[in-house]
Amino acid sequence: MKWSIVRAARLKSWFACALTLLPAFGQACDLNERKACEQRILALVAYRSEAIDYAFGDLSAALPDQVRIRFVGSKDPQHPLPTGTIAYDREQRTLFMSRSIADAKLPNPLRAAAGYWPFYEQQEARATFPVVEKIDDALWDAYLQEAATARGVTWDAQDCRSAYVEQRLPCEMVTSAIALVVKTRRLPIFNENRIDRIWPDDFTSFVRRNWHRGEPEYRDVQRYGGLLLVRPLIGEFGVPRVLAYLAQTPFQIEDNNLRVSAQTYQARARDALRVQSVDRVARAGGDSPSSFTVKGPE
Repeated sequence: MKWSIVRAARLKSWFACALTLLPAFGQACDLNERKACEQRILALVAYRSEAIDYAFGDLSAALPDQVRIRFVGSKDPQHPLPTGTIAYDREQRTLFMSRSIADAKLPNPLRAAAGYWPFYEQQEARATFPVVEKIDDALWDAYLQEAATARGVTWDAQDCRSAYVEQRLPCEMVTSAIALVVKTRRLPIFNENRIDRIWPDDFTSFVRRNWHRGEPEYRDVQRYGGLLLVRPLIGEFGVPRVLAYLAQTPFQIEDNNLRVSAQTYQARARDALRVQSVDRVARAGGDSPSSFTVKGPE
């Protein structure tokens, strides 16, 4: 079965307020209803892809034309998944979902899920339908993986798990900024003039004082330093293109100076993205699909 995703420009304005009145589908899915429950999840994925497209712009340049969905158990011999999780496999162009996802509460009607921001701006909706955010996370991860692969690199944020702060913190800055940008329309306000605290010049000294993630200064660099790195670029070039660049070009600290490293990274990003802008204009004229097709189990 297939769900073709229509252009997001056709969305109706009532999506933004409909969530306050939405009932949920029954949470339990017995064996006889399993097929119908899985079909509703596939439809929800299609709606959320449409929602992302409408909220942020065309992501089709990096995404594959078609993405398969496969439901697996925790003991699946090829792709075991913990209960309640979703993972994208780039080589197979497949979203692997835990079978328990089919039991999740879903918005009713499902088409309300084609509105992106209400699920993040209304806390009750976010708490009632956590599967929506899980699907969004998986779709963004698919986009980042595909964008990175297009340039011959890998997006797996493994540096975020490094024991070395000089590898871990730059990765955390980028992933933290991405999470804020795609889930918060009103980004946090902070004192950008305290660049000495947000992007320290002497990174070695900073690490001696703040090697642990829980330190206030560490959190400031992680959260606000990442936002200060990414937000200006998004303001100039938009979310899809900047996220693709972030996935393709890991941010690293050079010469022990976070401020200079961040400013250099931004300058290189602007140069690369401007060249892409010229190329996009030169190629303009053909219509590409605005999203991908979701293909479920046969």
